[in-house]
Amino acid sequence: MERVFIVEDHPIYREGLAGYVNEASGIQVCGVADNVPEALEGIEKTRPHLAVIDLQLKGSSGFDLIQDIRYRWPDLRILVLSMYDEIRYADRVLRMGARGYVMKDKGPQTVLKAIQAVLRGDIYASERVKDQLLMGKVDKSPTDVLTDRELQVFQMLGEGDSVAEVAEKLNRSPKTIQNHIDHIRKRMNIRTRQELYQKSKEWVLDRNDASS
Repeated sequence: MERVFIVEDHPIYREGLAGYVNEASGIQVCGVADNVPEALEGIEKTRPHLAVIDLQLKGSSGFDLIQDIRYRWPDLRILVLSMYDEIRYADRVLRMGARGYVMKDKGPQTVLKAIQAVLRGDIYASERVKDQLLMGKVDKSPTDVLTDRELQVFQMLGEGDSVAEVAEKLNRSPKTIQNHIDHIRKRMNIRTRQELYQKSKEWVLDRNDASS
């Protein structure tokens, strides 16, 4: 029996996905969590074969969890489940050691297909990602110069979150988020914070248009 651990901060989606996966032959959801500390504790206890991780978690980031897992359990397979645009994020998580990336709006059938593929030892990505990213055809983006954390902050600002809201969601101080914003401005050669906020909104709109 293949054991799967789900890390997702939306309880309805998390429980619904767990129930759906448990109906599949040969797969059992051995635990769930909505934040990094609970996920690490649960993974230590249950020792799953696969961790399904959302990038946006309660009080933290899926990026942080991926890094922790790769350090503590390098053989544990990881599938990233997210609403974030796959073209910009799939490359990052695959380079971090994840074995697949699937967008949440594809539905539970596709998520299960991705889980089964990664459990078989395959790398799962949509045809769009394979064509544009895995084969090196993806266009360069100004955000390519950002770190994983900086890209996450940039995305959240573009989605309309205030500095205080970003700080709360990432469990960081507002001063730390302000420091990230200053680093983003320098890396992207943006003169003012107001210009940065505008560019982040435009970037999010572009990503949404590209994925629709």
